Amino acid sequence: MDDEGPGFAPRGGMPAVDRLLDEVIELRLPAETNQIPLVRMLAQAVAARADYGLDAIADAKMAVDEACAQVVEAAAPGVSMTCRFTVSPGGIHLTVESHTRSPHPPSERSFGWHVLTTLAAAVSARCVPDSAPGVYALALELDLHPETTG
Repeated sequence: MDDEGPGFAPRGGMPAVDRLLDEVIELRLPAETNQIPLVRMLAQAVAARADYGLDAIADAKMAVDEACAQVVEAAAPGVSMTCRFTVSPGGIHLTVESHTRSPHPPSERSFGWHVLTTLAAAVSARCVPDSAPGVYALALELDLHPETTG
């Protein structure tokens, strides 16, 4: 057999993490609170495939949950949310994007932002004007490392 599953690395072959490096996993779904568990499950699967430990997987799930919650809270009614996971040797990079009517990204002084900065190695947010008048593209980015925060 050529392939025995996502974690399989034949003798002398490329390790599983190296095979993920060129892979970008993207999920588009409605920017609604009831959709966040899907993104959290995907985060768990991506972190497990990247060989994160159980504590690091739990941290990644909580960080992804909070990032999505902040984007959903700011999202304009009826828009979608895009979640993009990119795996590299240093960790997982997540981008959560949607559209909002507010020209401001989430507050860096909020409890949710504190949660993000505690669980992720790096956190940033930007809000830029979109092509439609009065609409802004919101993006929140996280770097999730395989080490735990505790």
